Amino acid sequence: MPELPDVETLARRLRRSLVGRRIRRARVLNPGTVRSPSPDRFVRRLRGRRVVAVDRRGKYLLITLEGGLMLLVHLRMTGDLEITSARERLDPYTRVVFALDGRGQAGRELRFVDQRRFGHMDLLPAVALEDFSPLVRMGAEPLAKAFTPAAFRSLLVGRRGTLKPFLLRQDVVAGIGNLYADEILFQARLHPGRRVESLRPAEVRRLHEAIRQVLRRATAGLSRSGRPVGDILPARERGGICPRCGRVLALTRLGGRATYFCPSCQRPGRGRRGDPARLGKG
Repeated sequence: MPELPDVETLARRLRRSLVGRRIRRARVLNPGTVRSPSPDRFVRRLRGRRVVAVDRRGKYLLITLEGGLMLLVHLRMTGDLEITSARERLDPYTRVVFALDGRGQAGRELRFVDQRRFGHMDLLPAVALEDFSPLVRMGAEPLAKAFTPAAFRSLLVGRRGTLKPFLLRQDVVAGIGNLYADEILFQARLHPGRRVESLRPAEVRRLHEAIRQVLRRATAGLSRSGRPVGDILPARERGGICPRCGRVLALTRLGGRATYFCPSCQRPGRGRRGDPARLGKG
């Protein structure tokens, strides 16, 4: 499933090749992909609109169009956007096609391909974003300047529960998914079943640093090579070996998600239920 680094990489790629181009027309091949407005209105309202900007919020792509419209795209599990020649055969899983103006390259299309059909799009007035509930409920952006150690520490105050499910909460920190949560906890040397309220100040600082570093490295790696970057990611399989100590990784389920960790490098520590919160200013 695409996570923040995947969506950020796609946003950067589209920003370079899409901004300034016009959508001559759109075709909706799978009506279920367009949540709002109706597919017919979606097509009519997009015709002739110029792309002004491409941004990201959490796992959403935000494509700003002239005339005060915003196209929101959520890739879900298997969605992707690619610019290709209009003469190239359609992938059988193509759901929406946007025909683009020439700008020196006639016959180009932006295609939304989604094998599982869980991805979706919304076309809204930009002013309506403040009432768009998925964005309203979204938590802090971990790559933003405002995501400081102090800001992260404030998000933890009063929280209870285990660490891995906490990192996956999009209403707390936006964009972290299952794979990178494992990588973050590995880099922070924290057990995924550790209680949030038991973290010491130094561990909070370490976790904040790991979130920033892992997501930055992953985004840079995907932009350069198209491959995920991480230490534990290649070993996330049964029998996988810890790249740090050489021991076999453990596999458990937390919050319904498969969770890999090193039982030697990521010891439980003060993870028992009932440990006091240790989230002082530190």
